[in-house]
Amino acid sequence: MLLMPHRDLSALGDLLLVPKLLHDVHEVDSRLELLGLRLEGPFLPLLEPGDRVHPGRPSVVEADAIIELSDRHPTDLALALLRNDKMGLLMPKVRALTDLEVPGIVLDLSPLADTPPYGEREWRPRTREDLAELRAAAGCPLWLFGVCSPADAEVAAEAGLEGVVVYAGAGRHIGGPATIELLPDVFDAVAGMTGVYAGGPVQSGVDVFRYLAVGAEAVVVDSDRAPANLLAEFHYAMRLTGCRTLADIGYDAVFAPLFGGLS
Repeated sequence: MLLMPHRDLSALGDLLLVPKLLHDVHEVDSRLELLGLRLEGPFLPLLEPGDRVHPGRPSVVEADAIIELSDRHPTDLALALLRNDKMGLLMPKVRALTDLEVPGIVLDLSPLADTPPYGEREWRPRTREDLAELRAAAGCPLWLFGVCSPADAEVAAEAGLEGVVVYAGAGRHIGGPATIELLPDVFDAVAGMTGVYAGGPVQSGVDVFRYLAVGAEAVVVDSDRAPANLLAEFHYAMRLTGCRTLADIGYDAVFAPLFGGLS
């Protein structure tokens, strides 16, 4: 599980959506093709260690579990979440995942928050050259998870990575902003250069909609909710805001009063 739920969920709840009732949206289409995977909705569940990939349902799975238990996790459906480590340890895992033909690798930098004095992990930041070397070794798209700033997103794009997953967990010990607050600036910085995704806890499919409304193309969701429930709630939010397709979801679904602050 990711580790910044309260701040992220509070900020998500502060993003208000505007119902639009005079429209003719009865059926919605939330299907998305991502890394060659066909998704019924724009989200990928982040599985807990020990969870099994559901047949036919793409998920994000710990890289070590995929490598050690490839019979348990259909590798054609599992994006590999690779925790940051020494380059000498990362490179063999990238090659092993490539041999298993995973659709994508997601390098997770969020553990950098757990370095002294707030944890025991070693401080191992990545450089543009590190990312480019990992991307060259990967036989599939490489995303960077844990992006907390437009500047880091730009470095990832310059290194040739195919996606950045905005997740605010690395800032939890310094009072950093929530994921939903970071997304618009990251989107503005690298949209068109690399894919922009969100990662973090959600309480419902309405939260997934909120992430898309401010720029995310899809969401890596950390939730105990059944994916079918998240999808039904996401469809509800689409209908109520007049969005027939994913392309219709944008800032105009968000409540932003022109004269807020004036008495």
